[in-house]
Amino acid sequence: MLPALVQAGAAAAATPAGAVRPVPAAGRSFGARLEAHRRAAGVAPPAAMAPPGAATFQAIEAAQRRLDAVLAAARSGRTFTAGELLALQAEAYRFTQTLEVAGKLVEQGVQGVKQAIQTPL
Repeated sequence: MLPALVQAGAAAAATPAGAVRPVPAAGRSFGARLEAHRRAAGVAPPAAMAPPGAATFQAIEAAQRRLDAVLAAARSGRTFTAGELLALQAEAYRFTQTLEVAGKLVEQGVQGVKQAIQTPL
């Protein structure tokens, strides 16, 4: 184990400044590794690769994770200040508004597909 660490340290020291170092791949999906590599290189993902509305769904998932973490902290006995609770309320409100907009977008998309299917050629 020690020789591997020494070799890894030597390789890291030999990497020129500004070069991207490889990201360890143990237990991570390809998408996660690709995203970590992009972040390490300072490259934004191309917009053409992201499906329409992907940012909205990612924002919804991130908000859900944050709210779940806060609820887990509250269940474990953490107390919150009035300011923290107000911020949590605002976050929950934004989350519900985003969900409503996403639901309306999906509904309109389904209606558009139905209409396209029913249109005679």
